[in-house]
Amino acid sequence: MKNPLIVLLSDFGESDIYSGVVKGVISSICSNAHIIDLTHNILPQNIKQAAFLLKNTLQYFAPGTIFVCIVDPGVGSERKSIILKTSDKYFIAPDNGLLSYIISDDEYEIYELSNSELFLKNISCTFHGRDVFAPVAAKLANGVDIKKSGNQIKLKDIVTIPPPLFQKEAIHTWLGEVIYYDSFGNIITSLEAKEIDAALDNIQDDKIITEGWRFEIANHIIKGLKKTYSCAKAGELLAYIGSFGYIEFGIRNGNAAQTLNIKSGDKIRAIKFN
Repeated sequence: MKNPLIVLLSDFGESDIYSGVVKGVISSICSNAHIIDLTHNILPQNIKQAAFLLKNTLQYFAPGTIFVCIVDPGVGSERKSIILKTSDKYFIAPDNGLLSYIISDDEYEIYELSNSELFLKNISCTFHGRDVFAPVAAKLANGVDIKKSGNQIKLKDIVTIPPPLFQKEAIHTWLGEVIYYDSFGNIITSLEAKEIDAALDNIQDDKIITEGWRFEIANHIIKGLKKTYSCAKAGELLAYIGSFGYIEFGIRNGNAAQTLNIKSGDKIRAIKFN
């Protein structure tokens, strides 16, 4: 590949050496690779969160991009390592369900990473991101055929996880869950706006507030759906449609996740009134 792009997604955090070492391995094998950190702040061992964020961000990367996804609580166990190729991208990950939400493309191939010639010489039981995933990504970027990674396997042979909670409780009531909260404390939920018929009318009005909505989260009730943060007063909790098309909650000039003591997986309810 010419100037290949490799994207890293992990729960390594920002304070340790792990993501830096992964980049070092990639650069030592493929010196012309461009490496982008999608995020290293996935909550520890939170496979669902990683799968959700991967699904909703991959569209913004060019064809040929190689994603290295390392949220791996089963590292060193009997779990497989896999590489998935869609019609235009590659994904390297542990076989723990992390790739579940991107397998909607009819044109995909899945291979088990079993060819040790593609790995580093000495493989740690606790750092396959460095010793397996990174060198495979770099060699793929150098032009190694994906078929050399190992045997092709079928979808039924890999681990998948259920989708995030999205349940219709009544004709105009939906139940979802908190998937993620960003560094600003904005809370991203599993309720996709188009799936619950949430939309903002007269979007050209900067102060638009859509009445007829009620959201329940962490014993708090939020009324209405606002266009953006500036539609709320300082310190006010608000609901809005986030940039990825899901219902989000925030506090203007504040941190909603901390204020509400939110945890990943907390339930939320949306009610629409006629």
